[in-house]
Amino acid sequence: MIELNQIVKRYKTKKQDVLAVDHVDLSIQSGSIFGVIGFSGAGKSTLVRLFNNLEQPTSGDVTIDGDNIGQLSKKDLRKKRQKVSMIFQHFNLLWSRTVLNNITFPLEIAGVPKQEAKQRAAELVELVGLKGREDAYPSELSGGQKQRVGIARALANEPTVLLCDEATSALDPQTTDEILDLLLKIKEQRNLTIVIITHEMHVIRRICDEVAVMENGSVIEQGSVTNVFENPKHEVTKRFVKEDLNDDFEDAFADIEHFGKDDYIVRLNFTGNNTTEPIVSYITRAHQIDVNILEANIKNTKSGSIGFLVLHLPNINSEKFEDFNSDLAKQQVSVEVLRHD
Repeated sequence: MIELNQIVKRYKTKKQDVLAVDHVDLSIQSGSIFGVIGFSGAGKSTLVRLFNNLEQPTSGDVTIDGDNIGQLSKKDLRKKRQKVSMIFQHFNLLWSRTVLNNITFPLEIAGVPKQEAKQRAAELVELVGLKGREDAYPSELSGGQKQRVGIARALANEPTVLLCDEATSALDPQTTDEILDLLLKIKEQRNLTIVIITHEMHVIRRICDEVAVMENGSVIEQGSVTNVFENPKHEVTKRFVKEDLNDDFEDAFADIEHFGKDDYIVRLNFTGNNTTEPIVSYITRAHQIDVNILEANIKNTKSGSIGFLVLHLPNINSEKFEDFNSDLAKQQVSVEVLRHD
């Protein structure tokens, strides 16, 4: 369990004080994957560095597995950092060391016997899919391979918590998905708690259980990934969700030449099994409603599918629309009216 209680981080400069993290409370369950998302300058990277005391909070407490990080001695903090490991956007590899020697480096610092360190590193090389590349140098590796080395190195001391600071931001989309799949596999095999810092909602959607959205140092929205995607409340969250779902239904409105007073434009939101149901044919059959599809998308999350349909429903009186709305609600499909004159 990770607990952040009223965390504040201020930076003082000659010209001004910067409030990077503003009274943040978080509770992260052991064995979960927790995402923190925000645009540049939101405070998310500062926040993650407070987890292992790379940055010291101005006030507030960080507690990991019962240990208050700010109250540990220097010796105990060094030991704790071995169990709260970190991977970075730009890999931070030692360019003069091979893949295997990069992975053994933290084991050398921890005083692990050389033969044991080599054996553990060899096992990690295989785990992250780099078998046969043990003697390669970072300059000989692709971006995805470098990050695999970074992950293996972070796992060397068998941590319980893995912090990922924009770990996929420097990678192409296909490689990003490969790294996310690897993190999922490692999490299941090793029962890790993973905290992911990102500005990409795709990353959150693909592997996270819960998400916190940050803006100006504060957490402005928090909840399960499914709930946040279904019902984003803050404008920043809505923007992230819209961009990830390619939700540009406003553009489709312009294509409707004639919009009558009894016409509706609605958005249907789906989750789980109902994303695979033939909802359009059901609407036309059960309610005798004509349907014009303006926009649609379905995406996969760790816990299931989410999706939406934007429909133009012409010539419906209010009573018929209420029957339609009530029926879909019973099937756990929410209806949002986007336009009705």
